[in-house]
Amino acid sequence: MTGILEGIRIVDLTRYIAGPYCGALLADMGAEVIKVEKPGSGEATRTVGPWKDGVSLFFPAYNRNKKSVTADLRTPQGIEVAKKLIEKSDVVIENFRVGVMEKMGLGYEEIKKINPRIIMVSVTGFGQSGPMSRRTAFDGIISSVSGVTRIEKGRVERSKGPIHDYMAAIYAAFGTVLALYERGKTGEGQFLDVSMVAGSSMIRTTAIADASVNGDEAAISGDDSSPYGYLKAEDGWINFHAGTDPLFRRLLKLIPDNRILGNPKYLDNIELRVTDMDLLMEEIQAWADGKTCGELEKEFISADIPCGICATPGRLLRDPHLNENGYIIRQEVHGVGEVAYMGFPFKLSGHPELEYRPAPEVGEHTEEIYRNVLQMTEGEMERLKKQGII
Repeated sequence: MTGILEGIRIVDLTRYIAGPYCGALLADMGAEVIKVEKPGSGEATRTVGPWKDGVSLFFPAYNRNKKSVTADLRTPQGIEVAKKLIEKSDVVIENFRVGVMEKMGLGYEEIKKINPRIIMVSVTGFGQSGPMSRRTAFDGIISSVSGVTRIEKGRVERSKGPIHDYMAAIYAAFGTVLALYERGKTGEGQFLDVSMVAGSSMIRTTAIADASVNGDEAAISGDDSSPYGYLKAEDGWINFHAGTDPLFRRLLKLIPDNRILGNPKYLDNIELRVTDMDLLMEEIQAWADGKTCGELEKEFISADIPCGICATPGRLLRDPHLNENGYIIRQEVHGVGEVAYMGFPFKLSGHPELEYRPAPEVGEHTEEIYRNVLQMTEGEMERLKKQGII
């Protein structure tokens, strides 16, 4: 099955999540994404959990639809192989620390000499410049530095899952498509500097505005509506939102005759409801006590109040909405069989059915790519294999 990006060749030099997921999104859309891995062991995340029968379920999530070749980038010969591949490609994606690509001889200024049309996509924690640019970053670090980590009532709380890696991957994929579109008009490639902290800080843009005119403390504690939040049920947690004036009126019909909630001073006064948020939430929690998540969801839906049950991974797996819309896919994992993953995260009417090929084995496509793309002879490949270069 063809995709929108059919005919685009991408060299994937990435590890972990942000870079690999960017490549996976582009591969889902039909690009030929060639993952360059270390001979023998491959990328480090091939051994990262969760596992099934000793097989990583982590690596396949971010490397489906790709091809794998091997080249030891710690050697001059391996770098030469990578350069030859880049010469015949459209895009290079990397997420090494700042300066590493230059040390290897694969910096943008170097590779555009051999391929002026090349687009280099660099995904780093803090971008290519600035006082933090050379610092190592993981998802939790970016969550903290970007201001997304929740600070409330004397405690901090990070969201579950590597959301900042995913956001960076999406920005990187978007930037790649923009650069390809512009190259179609100008014929020239360019360098994309994708900063995880910049993308994640976008989430806090209105809070930054608040701080700029009202001060930091107001921005930290500021809410724009009330009541909303989490309620503890008998079998889990549920989130609801009744913070606008119309929604609050619906809540009063759902919980009638409550002396505190029904106080007329709250009826059309969001600011006062925000001030007394804790008091209001205590009353709503008292009403929720003893009910299950399903019972609360049913009551909120009947009152047309937005709500959602906090999902476990198993609940997501069985979710009728995700399954009916085809977002939960079955992907083949070598050595395991079919495994459920999330598929491509949005739909295009022109491409209603996408192909999900398994993540490749280490070097599975080395001979195919080196023979057909780089025009290597059998003798050349055999010599590089004996030297441990590929």
